Parts: sequence; C-alpha cells; structure tokens
Amino acid sequence: MEYDSSDQDSVYNFAKKLTGKTLRDILSPQIIQETENLFVNNGNKGRFGHKIEKHYFGYDINSKQGADFPCGLELKVTPIKLNKNGLLSPKERLKHNIINFNTIVNEKWETSSLLKKISSILLIRYLDPKDSNINQLDYKILDVQLFRLSANKEDFIQCEKDWNLIVNKIKDGKAHELSESDTKYLGACTAGATRELSQRSQPFSNEKAMQRAFSFKSQYMKILLERCPGMYDYL
Repeated sequence: MEYDSSDQDSVYNFAKKLTGKTLRDILSPQIIQETENLFVNNGNKGRFGHKIEKHYFGYDINSKQGADFPCGLELKVTPIKLNKNGLLSPKERLKHNIINFNTIVNEKWETSSLLKKISSILLIRYLDPKDSNINQLDYKILDVQLFRLSANKEDFIQCEKDWNLIVNKIKDGKAHELSESDTKYLGACTAGATRELSQRSQPFSNEKAMQRAFSFKSQYMKILLERCPGMYDYL
C-alpha cells in the first residue's frame, strides 16, 4: 500500500495522483490485462468506482454502514459531462445510504448514520465518455477533492435543515409523500428497480412508501463542481 488508510491526508494525496489520468495510465500491466479480458467477455459490467476501489486503493467492495477508509473517509466516484457550450456539469445526483424509515425516526442529525457517511468524502470526478463501448480503463479523471461538509457552514446548515425536513415528514406518517422537490441540497431520491418491488413499511402509517436513499441533489453537485474550476485544465 502506498498510503496510510488511517490518515485522511495520506489517502487524499495518493488519490490526487489520479488527476488528469486514466486507470490505464496508472495500473500495472497485469491488472490492465485482467481487466481487458473481463471487458471482452462482459463489457463495462460493474461500476467504474468499484474498479478504483479494488485496483487502485486495493480494498474489496463493501456496503458497510461506516466510512470506506478507517480514517473516516468515504469514497465517491461520480461522472461529469461536457456540454456543447464547453462547460462541465454533473451528470447525476450523488447517492448515499438507503433511508430506513423505521429506525431513522430515532436518530438525531448530530449522531445520524448519514452524517457519518457524508462528513468527509473523497470525491473523484471523471469525464463521462458518452460512448458506452469505451473501456472504463480509459475514463479520464478530472478532479480529486477532499470534501468536508463542516468546512462550509452554509452547506452544513442547509443539509441539516433538509435532513430534518425529511425525517419529520416520516415522523408525521408521510414517507409515501416524500419528494426530492421538498429540499434544497440533500434529497430523498427513489431507490429500487420498480415501484412494485420497492415498497417499504413506515412506522406511523399503514400506507407503504417507495424505498428512498439520501443523495446530494444535482443542484448541489453543480455548486460543488463550480468550486473546482481547475478540472478544465485536463479536458
């Protein structure tokens, strides 16, 4: 390992080596060949972020409640797109953990499972190639950011407001009425393959509610992206 997984700055500095590069530029010939063989057989099956986790950082994919790294850092890999006007914009929201309607009503923002996940994020942005036939080894990484929610007071306060609004709606027995339009930065997006298979119980109503997950909304992702203008240097 070329980094100390118990130190956020060490993880960040190691990740920064990806800036302006592709995995093909970074990985060993052996891993590249193995990944090429998988691509021939399965195409781009599996998320790009999983390849970064496994082949660059050297740890197995996980879905644990805590952060990805022992230092409390959560890894998020997200695409950005180049528009016809030459400007970059987020391709999608940044999804976090599934909302458990039955347990979240007992949580407080300050000690919430979500805050533990989003307080410190290693945010890696790559350029969406648009062509799905392009090997993920050739996706270009434009930016690596160490995101700390507490670093921006206004962001922290807004996310807290959004979280409380979502949780209070669940406490009112209205989980089935949740909508991303309710909030500004932190959303409760739908999560699941189909509506029929994604219905969940809620604690204060007999009505089933669509399964949802916390996410940074696209408009917040755009704000975060605008704070990192240096990525245009790598287009």
